[in-house]
Amino acid sequence: MSKIFNNLNKRDFSKLGKSCVISSNAMLASSHPMASSVGLEILKSGGNAVDAALAMNAVLCVAEPHMTGVGGDCFAMLSVDGSANIKALNGSGKSSENTNIANLHKKNIHEITTEMPDAITIPGAVAGWSLLHKDYGHMPWKELFVHAINFAEQGIKVHERVASDWYNNIKKLSIDSDTSKLFLNKGDAYKFTENFKNINLSNTFKTIAMEGSRGFYHGWVADDMFCKLNSIGGCHTLNDFNNANAEWVKPIATKYRNVKIHECPPNGQGLVALIILSILEKFNFNSMSKTDYVHIFCEATKIGYYLRDQYLADPELNMLSVNYFLKSKILDEYVSKIDMTVAKKYEKSDFPDHPDTIYLTVRDKNGMTISFINSLFDAFGSGITAPKSGVLFHSRGRAFNLIKGHPNQLNPNKRPLHTIIPAMISHNEELIGSFGVMGGQYQAAGHAYVLSQMIDFGLNPQEALNFPRLFPNNNVLDIENNFDKEVIDELVSRGHKINYPAPIIGGGQIILIDTNQALLIGASDWRKDGCAIGY
Repeated sequence: MSKIFNNLNKRDFSKLGKSCVISSNAMLASSHPMASSVGLEILKSGGNAVDAALAMNAVLCVAEPHMTGVGGDCFAMLSVDGSANIKALNGSGKSSENTNIANLHKKNIHEITTEMPDAITIPGAVAGWSLLHKDYGHMPWKELFVHAINFAEQGIKVHERVASDWYNNIKKLSIDSDTSKLFLNKGDAYKFTENFKNINLSNTFKTIAMEGSRGFYHGWVADDMFCKLNSIGGCHTLNDFNNANAEWVKPIATKYRNVKIHECPPNGQGLVALIILSILEKFNFNSMSKTDYVHIFCEATKIGYYLRDQYLADPELNMLSVNYFLKSKILDEYVSKIDMTVAKKYEKSDFPDHPDTIYLTVRDKNGMTISFINSLFDAFGSGITAPKSGVLFHSRGRAFNLIKGHPNQLNPNKRPLHTIIPAMISHNEELIGSFGVMGGQYQAAGHAYVLSQMIDFGLNPQEALNFPRLFPNNNVLDIENNFDKEVIDELVSRGHKINYPAPIIGGGQIILIDTNQALLIGASDWRKDGCAIGY
């Protein structure tokens, strides 16, 4: 069995932290306790992992409206029977059929910003939920929205991390009148312990519950979204909404040490995580200093993100070969240029910085396991809300490139490069883990970092999530508080430009599956308000 199970009982109880959660039947983890409690209720009442995930996500649309919503996109990975036969779901929306990059160039616009209607692609999340449920759900569709509807109507108490994020976005929420009416409390952010309601969203959930995804992409909800977008200069059509769809796609994977890591294919950035891991695989960290490890990790990350910015895009329109990066000699060429004494600088990325999302994972009593992520891209997405439906639009179109001929160039009916990535781990054709690391574009680096902490350094899942993070972002190395000061000094001496202490980076959830002991091990990141729980 993989060495990631070797250190589960080695916590130092004299240090701040918490233990992993263990169970034998089922396990789930999310970034909010109300979502986790709803998921557990669904599982105990006969629902499967897909049912629980969808119900949890619907609750999160109310509880963490800055992170996720019906106006966003989703991705998922699914093992139906606990094997390494993994399916991937792409629930990301496309640009409008009327998109015209030439019009933007005529206006001397060379970057899509959050406040532009061009930043809003057609929300793909509801299409993704529907496909997941149609193919693998067990409980009646309408029952999955009961808890979210109740929270939206009766209100949900604002948790501490949510309140902090809310406060940081008051200015953004004040721009659109429909948004400020819904998401500001007398002109102010909702505060810790206050009660937040979203009656308009509850009506949308009721429509989706009764009519399925058709109730979102057709009828009054679609009309409301269409009218709002066109009122602010959007080129979106009703046909764009009517034709929205999600699809099953083939996962991509690579070996890291003695396990296999599975990611969603492009247009997501899961390939970047695999590139970073493929580079780390070439080094033996047992005899290295901590500084050498961090340096190599940073250089590998910079390579991965450089390649992302050059090549990753909608696979329908981009003939990208995944094997080109993972199986060819191209990575060897980049690795050969890593200088252990000097931090290499790459050209500045034009990909927009953005903060966070929600991620959840569920394992049910029959072995079905889902790794699921849903996002608005920026905090509170575009900051633009459809008034009747309460749909807060994401800003995923901001990820498009406006450089003519670039693979990720904005074009009609095209999915943008995506940062949200669920993942899974297998060993000898058996699923042994489901995980995700949140944090905007950090996610690919986060996947590699957390996995390496478990596999290379023997940290248990909770320790790996808790461990201080770092992220080389545009040649500046963000480092969270409590990182080893001696290592930081040595990194500076190698030419790394340091931002310390940086704001906390992302979040995460992990479920490990030890079938030899009939044991499920759950962990949830301390950076969020959530928890892992099982039975």
